[in-house]
Amino acid sequence: MTQDPYSPQDQQPPSPQPPPLPGQPMNIYPAPGSYGGAYPGQQADKPSWPTVVGIISLCVAGIFSLMMIGSLAISAAVQNNPQQRRIMADMPEWIASWQYKAISGTFTIGAYAVLAIGGVMLLKRRRAGRALHMAYVMMGIVLAIAGSVVTLMMMDHMPATPNAPPQAHAIQQITTVIGFVVGLAFALAYPVFLLIWFSRAKVRQHVQTWR
Repeated sequence: MTQDPYSPQDQQPPSPQPPPLPGQPMNIYPAPGSYGGAYPGQQADKPSWPTVVGIISLCVAGIFSLMMIGSLAISAAVQNNPQQRRIMADMPEWIASWQYKAISGTFTIGAYAVLAIGGVMLLKRRRAGRALHMAYVMMGIVLAIAGSVVTLMMMDHMPATPNAPPQAHAIQQITTVIGFVVGLAFALAYPVFLLIWFSRAKVRQHVQTWR
């Protein structure tokens, strides 16, 4: 009778593998047929959002800083213009005062400096990156609301166009309201995004793993 080589009686347990010799590299690859999970020696992929948000923050800080510098340069260039003087004469006195310009300019520069430093900290994977961005969120919201209100007041005090038709005043009011809403939404867009993003539980937990 021929013996069945595949019968359970003839199957023998596999012989144990000898331990690796000193200095011999260990086999870090998974066994054939095993899937899922990272095997020893394999590093999990790092999320890319810190790099993306950090670069966006640096771009936003740089662009708005340049816009502020350009606005100050234009304001200084037309300061002695007779037409500009007539327009500023109808504005509230505090808008043209150097105290207001100094306070608003310092606060604005400080907000964008905080955002730029926070962007660098995100690129370096530092916990301070989240704290700096949350600080900018508060400063950015104040800047957006205050700037939009001041702009609305300035537009409301703009002198009417001579010999304008009666409908011009109503059109100007509608344009002022639309400009106020659009400007406020634009100014609040990035601070609100950062507030929502850094309030997520996954993001907070990931930041806690940084130095």
